[in-house]
Amino acid sequence: MQVEHQTLSANQHPFQVTAYWLDQISDFEENVDYPVMIICPGGGFTYHSGREETPIATRFNAEGMHTIVLNYQLETTEGESVYPWALQQVAQTIAWVTAHAQERHVATDRVFLTGFSAGGHVVALYNAVATDPELCQQYGLNEYAGEHAAVILGYPVIDLNAGFPTNDADKKLVTVDEQLWSAQKLVSKATKPAFVWQTATDELVPARNSMLYVQALMENEVDVEYHLFGSGIHGLALANHVTEKPTKSKYLNKAASQWVNLATQWLQQEGLLDGQF
Repeated sequence: MQVEHQTLSANQHPFQVTAYWLDQISDFEENVDYPVMIICPGGGFTYHSGREETPIATRFNAEGMHTIVLNYQLETTEGESVYPWALQQVAQTIAWVTAHAQERHVATDRVFLTGFSAGGHVVALYNAVATDPELCQQYGLNEYAGEHAAVILGYPVIDLNAGFPTNDADKKLVTVDEQLWSAQKLVSKATKPAFVWQTATDELVPARNSMLYVQALMENEVDVEYHLFGSGIHGLALANHVTEKPTKSKYLNKAASQWVNLATQWLQQEGLLDGQF
């Protein structure tokens, strides 16, 4: 595996990506083009959680995917908002992958977006905006090459009015554009399929968020698989020993730790990942 750090820029807003490129397997008779997963970590729109970066990336490397961690636009002390810049940064990351697809052996028809918590809001919004021609033009995404095929969301923020953030001032730090507050309201029949998981006892981002998104997908006849685990805290990441904070066993959750296997099987069922169980 090769690890590549790059600074990209979208509309004069630079951002960092870290790519984990799979090597070709030496005793294969021919080269293989692998899917790529672009990961947007959580962090409440104020930081990027390291527990949702490299551990997630390397776990999906093991499932036969290139992975890229995207450090999207955050709120800043200078008053810079998250949107629309974060959406354009996702688009630029896909364009960058597309431009290097031949060199890196990327299957450009199998680009997946994965988002956790606040990063889930970025991904859910992008999944709606980038697939709607009018919204795509409105937010400047039609300038970028490439497209995604599916999304995976873990305990995502979906609607800024559904429990996180808790006040209007914080919502406006994310964006003053209220059209972008509610990802589920922008879903259409063109929105890409989604795998969504959360816990019923999430204390920070209420499960109502994921339910709103799943309901919107179903109403628009978009393929979706949803897992609501009965208990567990917010921010479980892999929910196993790898992402357990030292001496904090509440970050261990045997049931929720199955989400990676479930998501992988779902991608296979969707015809987006080789192999089957």
